[in-house]
Amino acid sequence: MNSRSLGRPRYVLIVEENPHHAELITEVLDRHFSPIIINAVDSIEDALDFLGQSAYDIIITAGMLSGSQITIHLPKIVQIAAETPIIVISGMGDEKFAAEIIKQGAVEYLSKTRETLENLHIVLKKHFSTSGRRHHKKRRSYHGAKKSASPTPSEIIKEVDRLTQQALSIARPKKRKRTRSVEDIEQLDKLLGQIKKLRELASKLVP
Repeated sequence: MNSRSLGRPRYVLIVEENPHHAELITEVLDRHFSPIIINAVDSIEDALDFLGQSAYDIIITAGMLSGSQITIHLPKIVQIAAETPIIVISGMGDEKFAAEIIKQGAVEYLSKTRETLENLHIVLKKHFSTSGRRHHKKRRSYHGAKKSASPTPSEIIKEVDRLTQQALSIARPKKRKRTRSVEDIEQLDKLLGQIKKLRELASKLVP
């Protein structure tokens, strides 16, 4: 059962270059927090670009991106994301590293294990509940003079367009990837299903 089936969609940004790990996190979000709008990116450049355009309820990022620790990029993420909760999920298992990311502004450090993923919804629920009010204020401020924090059809369609770009990037593999993996195909199917749901949600919001 979803812990939340009505109301405005949650907005989540996943920063993870491992498509399988991103898919596992996406499945947890879909299962427990629908309706939800998820943007998954695999580089810090794309993450900063998305953060500069949209307000999110939660940011979930890997501990390593392109061979660099997230600590190198976290100050910039915190600066752009303002008070948005940032959760770092890493396989590094280093207490010093964990302490550093908390010091830099992340709200949680989680080890990348099966147990973590099984209990991830519990951690996310806690931070969703505390981010809701801040998100309402932030989204009104970000999008200008709006009377409500509820998403408009055009806003949802904009998210659909972004998800479509993600789907296209999977459907058209980069040169370094000659073929799509099983994980890529599963993620593509998931994205297409999410796009369909969002379009249906947008049509229901039309007066």
